[in-house]
Amino acid sequence: MIRPNPRVEPSEIAWRAARTKILAIDIDGTLVDGEGELSPRVESAIERARDAGIAIVLCTGRRYRRTLPLAERLGLIEPIVCNSGALVKQPGAHRTILRSEIDRALFDQIVRLFCEHHYRMVYFLDRGLDSFDFSIDRYPSGSAWFDDYVAKNLDRVEVAGSGLIDRPNTDPPFHVFAIGELDEMLAFEREVHQAIDGRVRTFVQKSRQYDGTMCEILRGDANKWSALAYLAEKWGISTEDICAVGDDQNDVPMIEGAGIGVAMGNAPAHVRDAADLVVPANHADGLAVLIDYLLAKRSSDPIDRSMILRDRDDRE
Repeated sequence: MIRPNPRVEPSEIAWRAARTKILAIDIDGTLVDGEGELSPRVESAIERARDAGIAIVLCTGRRYRRTLPLAERLGLIEPIVCNSGALVKQPGAHRTILRSEIDRALFDQIVRLFCEHHYRMVYFLDRGLDSFDFSIDRYPSGSAWFDDYVAKNLDRVEVAGSGLIDRPNTDPPFHVFAIGELDEMLAFEREVHQAIDGRVRTFVQKSRQYDGTMCEILRGDANKWSALAYLAEKWGISTEDICAVGDDQNDVPMIEGAGIGVAMGNAPAHVRDAADLVVPANHADGLAVLIDYLLAKRSSDPIDRSMILRDRDDRE
């Protein structure tokens, strides 16, 4: 069952549903179930949406390497919005389309905050599939939360030692995070905004894969919605023709910005409150329910996929 937000006029939502050209989908808590599995019903629904001419854009906090297998399984050619919107990659050529880089002066301020509060930094890299995914200064570090994260990604981590603070000289910063207990990360988030509010965007959230909670730091204008809006403009599509669905804090910008913003039934209350529609939880195939609704209302022409194919085939 789909529940509309009382503030939204049902006829307006039906009109926008009929126009949908881009369906932006969060992964964890939305596309996949609590065990990280993709249900046959959801997989089939995405195939039908794709065949109907809707562009499917995965929008995730995951890094590119962890997202690519799902995109390939679903047969998607569209760019992938990863790292909570700080990075957009083209899966065919593994080419970077957009990277929201943090300037050196701001990065140095962020480093000072990590040092003052005694947190180790995870520094994401954009080097390609044949290299490391992130850089750290030491391992083991003595922090159980940090070491748990590193241990589960040991084959993809660069231990840079004191050279981490000079990493911007070779690898532009775009996404860093601290990891610890929930209360600690919420307190650290407040300290970050008190020191450099307006220049950074933060998300405090937990992945089922790791023991700790992360406080992610991106450039102030970087999020899933800004990345989606960039793609829509590139393809000549109105942002009103985007439907975005998710379940967590880093999904709120795209839920609020899209023509139709959709929250999963398993989302926290503040995420559901931001949405135009609430669909059943991920374990009840809520994404498939949404796609059935969109396809039943659909009246717009298919997206011109040649634009996406040009991105995919461009290897420059």
